[in-house]
Amino acid sequence: MIFFYNGTDIYSDVSVNYCVHEMFAEKQADTLVIRFNDTKGVWSKWQPAAGDTVRFKEGASDTGKMFIHSMKPENGLFTIRAMSMPKTGKIRKSKSWEGVRFLQLANEFAAGHGLDFKNYGCEDQLYPYIQQENESDFALFSRLCTLEGCQMLIFDGALLAYNEQYIEGQAPAGSLEIDENGVFHYADDRETMYGSCEIASGSFSGKFVADASNSAVLRPEIAIKATSNAEAARFAKGLLRNANKYGRTGQFSKALMTGYAAASLVTISTAKAGMWDGTVFVHKVRHDFVGNKSTVYFRDLLEGY
Repeated sequence: MIFFYNGTDIYSDVSVNYCVHEMFAEKQADTLVIRFNDTKGVWSKWQPAAGDTVRFKEGASDTGKMFIHSMKPENGLFTIRAMSMPKTGKIRKSKSWEGVRFLQLANEFAAGHGLDFKNYGCEDQLYPYIQQENESDFALFSRLCTLEGCQMLIFDGALLAYNEQYIEGQAPAGSLEIDENGVFHYADDRETMYGSCEIASGSFSGKFVADASNSAVLRPEIAIKATSNAEAARFAKGLLRNANKYGRTGQFSKALMTGYAAASLVTISTAKAGMWDGTVFVHKVRHDFVGNKSTVYFRDLLEGY
């Protein structure tokens, strides 16, 4: 194991008794919670500060650069909670843009928080008007990504945006067999899926139909602002995908598997549940390095949109 603090490997100087890294494919930043035995108060002498950087490596697993958000000394222990998102990412703002593009906003938000930006299959849509109302840059960008059928994540000092259909069309990163002793749970909630989505925004409206045989219509409870019928229809498609993609999900736990990461494709086979075999999208991974356990959360690929 390797643990970098502000770029220096200090693993041999500390005693780790808890270390859990959670990776998310969308809507929230990765987290790392690491707790040390600290009966001599070493951490207080080092004077760690919020905003310092940490990085944990074990085998093929790498948290990337993460930023300390909180620290807690308690009864001979010292706990650090870090996130892949800089602390500045929580700051709420109000601003508006006219004639701005998707990738322009992405680069602006990334640069504003000291991050690089990487794009994976997202189209550079033009927005006549975008308004930020008392929300963080990343909350706004995540919301915009969802409308476009995309998602964002932050990893190793970079803001990443990816088109879900584009990623789901890539080759699987690997395969995994869950044997008879494997701990797994699968759920099929496809009866709750919608056949279409409709958006009404002032004088503009749009609709996207994925399954004409399904009469369930998604009408967003929160008002969606659109500046044309075409934009409303495009947003309806993105919202329908977001609502339906978790129709068939599962999770499994095994001894530490450091080669799996969120936002990747894996082909699974299950000895006791062959009907679930196939390629899936990993939307969350939880590595417990001290407990020697990994839990992988996944969903089926959503075809057609």
